[in-house]
Amino acid sequence: MTEANRAGLRYRVGMFEMTESALVAASPGAVWNDLTDAESLADWIWPPRFETVALVQPVELGRWEVRSAVAGIAVEGRILAIDPPTRLRLEWRWEGEEHATDAELTLETAADAATRVIVRHTGFLSADERQSHIEGWSNCLQRLVERHGGVSAFG
Repeated sequence: MTEANRAGLRYRVGMFEMTESALVAASPGAVWNDLTDAESLADWIWPPRFETVALVQPVELGRWEVRSAVAGIAVEGRILAIDPPTRLRLEWRWEGEEHATDAELTLETAADAATRVIVRHTGFLSADERQSHIEGWSNCLQRLVERHGGVSAFG
């Protein structure tokens, strides 16, 4: 039984997916904290002008949400799998939308005490939806790189 099936979730199989990555000048533990601590996540995931707030329950089936009242957007996610400090798999649903996608964030130890962050996001219903998320994740990863230093290596 897959993790999503155990969670009672159903995904429409989409043929569109994307992968983005970045090299962050921080340990996997520090980057993990940026993904699973609500205050840290809110600091970098969206631009500061969005006044982002986050809620993270770092357990399987826990909530993983980011919101911006200023921008009028929110992701209402759920943690499908969690393997600290290397893997976080999320149900990703934009507020007000029925369709959910699957975002998996993997952290790999890299040279010079850095961490390679790999985002694989699947289940998009269209190429336009995928492209929008490529741009979004590229921007998010760039902010994470700027937070710690490192090199963006998108795509």
